[in-house]
This record gives sequence, structure tokens and C-alpha cells, in this order.
Amino acid sequence: MNNAANVTSTDSIRKFAAAVISFQEEARTCLAVLDSQLRQILMWLEQDRPGFWKREVERCLQEMNSARVRLHQCKMRRFGDFRPSCIEEQKDFEQATRNLELAQRQVPNVRRWSIEAGQEANEFRSRTGQLAQLVERDVPQLLALLAFAVDRIEAYAAIAPPGSAGPLSPPAAAEHQPASEPDQISAIAPPNGDATTPSLTE
Repeated sequence: MNNAANVTSTDSIRKFAAAVISFQEEARTCLAVLDSQLRQILMWLEQDRPGFWKREVERCLQEMNSARVRLHQCKMRRFGDFRPSCIEEQKDFEQATRNLELAQRQVPNVRRWSIEAGQEANEFRSRTGQLAQLVERDVPQLLALLAFAVDRIEAYAAIAPPGSAGPLSPPAAAEHQPASEPDQISAIAPPNGDATTPSLTE
């Protein structure tokens, strides 16, 4: 049984390498966008919201005090035996009080949300760090192996006579004894662990 692989074309390898490069670029873009959005959210919670709700508390307090004064003035009015109902003034005062209470509750809420968001951001970065490691370390290593394979195939094709078996043919003595995983890797890996990525698009 002939297990020789007569491989002399590198088109498929080049196309696969191009797809890997495209994935690498898209992954880098996605990671950068996600990191930028995360930074904006954290900045919004840590810097913008605390100051906003502090100002809201001050504004609502002023409105409540003004509404209290108007309500008091209304209750003090008398026209003979007639006293105004002061319904609108009472509603304004109650609404101003609710607004103040809401603003006051948001101050500790924002502080808590900021802490929780920071914890979630650390967890998110830990997870995306695995993808970033794949993109920045594993992908270049894969591209280096593919480029090395292309060089080996092209070098063989330049010197091999027509119809001879490709460089991936197993030796006859090893047909019944599969190579170990390190041997299989060293058969295609660049010498001396060289991870430099030759061009695959020439």
C-alpha cells in the first residue's frame, strides 16, 4: 500500500494562512473595541456618575426647600375665614421630597455599581486574555509552521523529478510504526525553534 503524498502545490496552504491572518486581524479589532467600551463604562461609573448624583442631591434639596417655603406661605394665607387648600403646593413639596430621596439613594448605589463593575471587568479581561494570547502567540506560531511547510514543499518541487513522491511520504521502514508526536512536529517545525513568519502571500 502506497502512503506517499505527492504534494507539490501550496495554494491550499496559502489560502488557509490568509484565512488565519484575517481571523487574527478581526480578533484584534474586536478585542480593542471591547476594551475601549469597557474603559468608557468604568470611567462613566467611577468619574461621571458620582459627581452627577452629588449635584442632583444639592439641586433636589434646594427644590425641596423652595417647595416647603411655598407650602408654608400658602398655609399662612387667610382671606377672612377662608383658607386656601394648598393642594398644588403640597404636591410640589411631596414630589420634591421624593426626588431628593431618589438622588440620595443613587449616591451609594453608584459606589456599589462601580465596585461590582470593576470586579466584572477584571473577570472579563481574564477571559479575553486567553483569546488575546491565542491571537498574539499561537497564531504567529501557526503561521510560521505554515510558511515553513510552504518553503519545504516549494524547495522539494524545485528539485524533485516528475512523478516522485512528495516530501510528506513516510519512510518505508516506518510504515508500520507511527512516529511519536514530537517526531511528527519536528518534521514540519522550523529548525532551532525559529518562529519567524515568512511571507505566505508572495
